[in-house]
Amino acid sequence: MTIGMAAMRLLSIVLISAGLGLAQPAEAQGQKKNGDKDAGANAQCARLPGGNAPVDRIARLSGQLSVNSLIFTYYGKPLAELTSSDFDEIEALTATCRGSAGDAMKEIRAFRSKVEEANGARGKTLDWIEKSRVEIGRMKGGPADLERLQELWVEMLARSEEMLPTDRAPLARAIVLKQESIYKSTDLPRQSPVWPPEPVTGQAPR
Repeated sequence: MTIGMAAMRLLSIVLISAGLGLAQPAEAQGQKKNGDKDAGANAQCARLPGGNAPVDRIARLSGQLSVNSLIFTYYGKPLAELTSSDFDEIEALTATCRGSAGDAMKEIRAFRSKVEEANGARGKTLDWIEKSRVEIGRMKGGPADLERLQELWVEMLARSEEMLPTDRAPLARAIVLKQESIYKSTDLPRQSPVWPPEPVTGQAPR
């Protein structure tokens, strides 16, 4: 073998070895990327359910979901705070993590429908509460206002299933305080109220 041929053979061996050396890190890098991708997907899937809401039971309800049930949590939030964007993300994650064609997807869509319906009912009641508070603020004081306060209280109790306790508290307090204000500023005789007022603290009855 001549010196030239030996040199060419040595060069070929070096190039092949270098190629193999480059291929191994590239393969390892690909495996690392796949591992990172899987870890990211697992982290996203771990966001479900993210709460204590009995999704299967809510989804199977034949009637409406009670507004009081909106205190349950899902996806890291009370049901009362879940938005359309949240539910879009939940559906996308459910499709990715649990399959888009199975029962899981049907269940989460039924769950969404029940929660959105309950939030819609609560929204209407919140509008009524706000209007009632404005009405109370405009009262001048007199027998008619006292009667109207009684009516508002009775209606508030009748609609208690359409609101959360935290929704009801500000209105209850406004009614009680206005009643006391009217009695203190007029000579009107006190009537037996529908509720037990707490004029000293101004707190709403529980």
